[in-house]
Amino acid sequence: MDKSAIENAILAMARDAELLAAVKAEPDRAPELLGVDQAWAETILAGERDRLRAVGLNDGLTILVSRWFNDDLGDASSAGAFVVDDSLPLPTPDVPRGLVFAGGCSHVPDLLARPEIDPEDSVSRLLAGYDKLAQDIAAADPDVILVSADCHFQSFDTGHFVLGVGDGHAGSMEFFKRPDLDLELTGHPEFARALAGAVRSAGLEVEEAPRVELDHGLIVPLRLMLPRPDLPVVPVITQPARTFSPFNARRFGEAMRSVVEDSGLKVAFLATGGLSHWLDPGHFGGVDTEFDTYILELLQAGRGLDMCSLEPFPLLEHGQYEIMNWMIMLGVAGPGIHGHVYSYEPMEASGGGWTVVNMDLDDARARAGAVAASAGAS
Repeated sequence: MDKSAIENAILAMARDAELLAAVKAEPDRAPELLGVDQAWAETILAGERDRLRAVGLNDGLTILVSRWFNDDLGDASSAGAFVVDDSLPLPTPDVPRGLVFAGGCSHVPDLLARPEIDPEDSVSRLLAGYDKLAQDIAAADPDVILVSADCHFQSFDTGHFVLGVGDGHAGSMEFFKRPDLDLELTGHPEFARALAGAVRSAGLEVEEAPRVELDHGLIVPLRLMLPRPDLPVVPVITQPARTFSPFNARRFGEAMRSVVEDSGLKVAFLATGGLSHWLDPGHFGGVDTEFDTYILELLQAGRGLDMCSLEPFPLLEHGQYEIMNWMIMLGVAGPGIHGHVYSYEPMEASGGGWTVVNMDLDDARARAGAVAASAGAS
């Protein structure tokens, strides 16, 4: 059952009072009347908001079913839990030609600046995940690497997503009293500007930044995992303090796919940030392991793009503002890709749930090939 069919069924009842009355009067006919299968008809009739939210329906729609079929304005029957729903078919992967690596990791400043504040065994396991992902990136042998991070200290001119188009990028972690943790990167202006052009052609906004001052968002992961110092890097910067749109993050990534395919380059994409992570006073150090687990299960199930259909508030409530960095990477890589979680460590002293994930592009391409072969044979 396609998600859009479920959404359309609810919208049809919202627009047609007679249809809603007919479904209420003859619930056994709900699949026929709504054009959905039995299982989803039962979900709608039961007002199961949690399951409906899990497949990406917005809260404005899901609350209607609770009100219609439970007469429950307080919505007492739904827990607000997020679950990974495997009932919908996994989309066929469509990895763009030229993309040789996709993955993500946290960009924990204290991992380099003050690793001693966290439990030694947790730090060791987390660093082992970075090392494994570093081997994956090196084995992919990219010509250029896109690295997404959120804006921590630098102020850009707009509230848009930013592409670094300079010849080089530099910075240090002096904000954390560690100016010795510095980094200088080579840029790729031609590729970066081509990406920006594709984004604009898709009707989206982007800022081209001639200067990106590196902070821990790029310094930590790249000091740990950059295969060689001269590998060109294009920073992709989000600004959650100015705008937060999961939908646009996905669209931004999708808009860049054509340039990746047509560039003739071997392209890697490393997303950074999160998972659960708050900086506000009184909340710093909190870790939402339940929600982190949900995000990681989505990635493992090949449903990472489903998180782009979630409304902003639930993500922000659970400390997921950095997840936009991952959504852009997932938009580039495409649907149906399984993630392998190399490490996940909830570390309160450094302030979050930290993770390292590799997206299995080889498996995705193999499954897409099998689907294509099966279609050709039939």
